[in-house]
Amino acid sequence: MPDPDSVHISTRSGEVRVLTEEGADLSVEGGTIEHHDDGTIHIRRAPTSSSIEVRCAPGTDMTVGTVSGKVELLGSLGAVRVATVSGKIRVVEATRVDVRTKSGKIDIGTCSGECRIMTKSASVHVGSAGRAMVAAISGVVLLENVGAAEVKTVSGKVLLAVAPNAGPVSVHTVSGKVEVRVPAASRPATRLRSISGKVQCDCATGDDGEIAVKSVSGAIRVSSS
Repeated sequence: MPDPDSVHISTRSGEVRVLTEEGADLSVEGGTIEHHDDGTIHIRRAPTSSSIEVRCAPGTDMTVGTVSGKVELLGSLGAVRVATVSGKIRVVEATRVDVRTKSGKIDIGTCSGECRIMTKSASVHVGSAGRAMVAAISGVVLLENVGAAEVKTVSGKVLLAVAPNAGPVSVHTVSGKVEVRVPAASRPATRLRSISGKVQCDCATGDDGEIAVKSVSGAIRVSSS
């Protein structure tokens, strides 16, 4: 059978696990497969199963919808979308990522394109992304190697490391510490403002991209690695 253009996985609860394998046909344990007329494939958890395990070809687009439970996407995927109320979400590698959850832990390994995350209260970690966009109310946001970033949060810590030749970085927060680290040779333009928090810039400024951080009561620091 040809590789599916898009796979949709739905379950109210229970673990979802996706593995990729070169040349693999789509297969599922703990669920049923439905082929829709639009070319998408829908997988639903079987009533007697507590989990779904899916095997598919690398590069498959994947959409997962749950209420609660762990979601692990462990292979190399295409565009990934995950929507859940609570639970741990892990994506090892994808071309694009869109995650929406109220609470839990979000761990994204590598996203070659845009990585978009929306949450109320969660720990967020992104290993690398072409562009990261994070909106959160509370929790720690850790972005390790991003080409560009836009972060909006109310409270919690934001730790961000910028890749070489990065695009613009924008962070808006009400309270909570913000730390941005740039490559040693980088000389970014900076616009840093905190009404009642300490502002510190330890790197030379220039025109290598732009870093804009605005906070009401949080400390801001920009440094070079």
